[in-house]
Amino acid sequence: MSEVFRLLDIRHSTRDLVIQKVSGALTNAVFFVSFPSGYKNRTTVVLRVYGPSSGSLISRPRELHILHILSSKYQIGPRILGTFENGRVEEYFESTTLTAQDIRDPEISRWIGARMAELHSVDIEAVEGEGWKIGVEKSVRSWLMPARQVLRSSSLPQDVRRELDIDAFERDWDKYLLWLVKVDDILAGSRRVFAHNDTQYGNLLKLKRPNAKDHRQVCSSIFICDFE
Repeated sequence: MSEVFRLLDIRHSTRDLVIQKVSGALTNAVFFVSFPSGYKNRTTVVLRVYGPSSGSLISRPRELHILHILSSKYQIGPRILGTFENGRVEEYFESTTLTAQDIRDPEISRWIGARMAELHSVDIEAVEGEGWKIGVEKSVRSWLMPARQVLRSSSLPQDVRRELDIDAFERDWDKYLLWLVKVDDILAGSRRVFAHNDTQYGNLLKLKRPNAKDHRQVCSSIFICDFE
């Protein structure tokens, strides 16, 4: 909690804070941290504590880099206000989470479409650097060798080894990448774009901004698992 105090420039007791746990988060523990309403300038931030061992699956430095580029250059998602060993503090958006019924509303659907168009216009090289590869390609390549090692384990049943044919998977994967190169054609409207990959309604927020215009009222809630 001392890290949160320092990042908020708080010089009061922990008893002065209001902490509300946010439900629905799967990978991390998420909290809203704020002063009581009686304070002159109420400050609310999002405190995100990383789940145990999640760092073995998620590159935190890469995550923070992506979030920084999206918020600073494209005004998409929250600013990162600070980090500590097993979590971070983020900008808070006063908002409501969309529902299944909300996204069926024609106007809100248009807002979401416009916002997704902005997200898909993000320069991939700005996020990934030159010579980037699609995320799934990097992930598959990094997991092939560990998967082979696991399948060599003497404790693994023979029928499982036969079912999980890594050699056959790798051959199919190579064929898929060759096909992908052929269809990746910007002139034909099938270029690769920076994508969210999990834009279900629970990951969309409707901002409570009185002067917000049109699609700016809707933004993707940038959780790290959403961008995998």
